[in-house]
Amino acid sequence: MKHIKRIFSLIKSGGVFLGTIVGVLASSQDEGESKERQLHDSDLIGDYNHRTGRLDAGNDPYGWYDED
Repeated sequence: MKHIKRIFSLIKSGGVFLGTIVGVLASSQDEGESKERQLHDSDLIGDYNHRTGRLDAGNDPYGWYDED
């Protein structure tokens, strides 16, 4: 009985450890690519892109910059 408790304890601690490692790896992926707009993508200057509804540098290949 004592050995069974020890085995279950090791399995439980291994699961907690693996869960922590997976959580850390999953959260580190979010830091690399930010969905927030950067300073160089500011809405303060540029040409109005009707596709996105924002001002940008005017070089969006799928955007349109003049209303027809």
